Amino acid sequence: MKIWLEKIHLDLKVNWKLSRNQTTFKKNFIVHLDTDIGNFKSEIAPNSRYGETPETIEDQFVSWATQVDIKSIKTIPALVQNLAKVKLFHSLSFGIESAFMSYLAVLNNQDLSTFLALPRPVPVATSFSMPITPIGEIKDYLAPLTRFKSLKIKVDAETGTEMLHEIRKHTNVPLRVDANEGWKDLDQFMRFQETLKGMNIELIEQPFPSSMVREYKELKKQTPYKLLADESIEDVGDFNELSQQFHAVNIKLMKTGSLLKAKELLLDAKKHNMTAMMGCMIETTIGISYGMLFGGMVEYVDLDGFLLIKDEPFKLVGESDGLLTLN
Repeated sequence: MKIWLEKIHLDLKVNWKLSRNQTTFKKNFIVHLDTDIGNFKSEIAPNSRYGETPETIEDQFVSWATQVDIKSIKTIPALVQNLAKVKLFHSLSFGIESAFMSYLAVLNNQDLSTFLALPRPVPVATSFSMPITPIGEIKDYLAPLTRFKSLKIKVDAETGTEMLHEIRKHTNVPLRVDANEGWKDLDQFMRFQETLKGMNIELIEQPFPSSMVREYKELKKQTPYKLLADESIEDVGDFNELSQQFHAVNIKLMKTGSLLKAKELLLDAKKHNMTAMMGCMIETTIGISYGMLFGGMVEYVDLDGFLLIKDEPFKLVGESDGLLTLN
């Protein structure tokens, strides 16, 4: 048995600009777990928001691999115990765990959704994302996206109002406004919120940094919109607190670091009367295929990361009319 990482370079179709950074490419890893019953794959999509870089991922992986006996991992408890031997970035933890989960499912003569006691994977409608985009380019960006039933719009405090008003001229589909912690002042955001009247706003995602707990609690009392937590929830969630700040949570496997934790967080959200989104980073269809396992547990799906990649190589997920299916 052998586990190893393959670094891949992914060119993007657009300049992926958020409120905190921008890029035209992504460097991810494919996790390969070679066993006597087959090769099992997963993906690592490092996120600089959490201090993850390709170099630190590789260093942590080597440290972990030298301290565990992977041949001894034959059960979920053994996997959990071995993952805990080294503190790992969430994306790396997910990549290792999910590759082993795929292996353990086959070892137990089950498909992965059955092994994890998840609903059967179903086709799901995803939103499609627009990065922060110059006003003059918005019409052309939207033109081929009429097949999607909702759009996720990246905004910042400087250009958000102008962008959304231009978008409104060309489409009336529901908009999921994603600020990526772009606002630092409650009053400033309230003024921005006033400019959204008459628009078809489905969600507003993470307007402030996760540390601004007081502002989130105040905003939730005043806003007419549904607030979605992203950066405020990673591998653990205090839902007594989160439910006072948000109406919904965005669960991403690269943030939770674990299929098991993702399921646990989704169940906890429901217990606290919160709805949920299954989201993603920019990932190939290897990573997205794991996200598809949770389609039956969430109200919103944002698994379009692979659609932003030029020449996505694996083709494990298909998209037609905005609907995703496992190939």
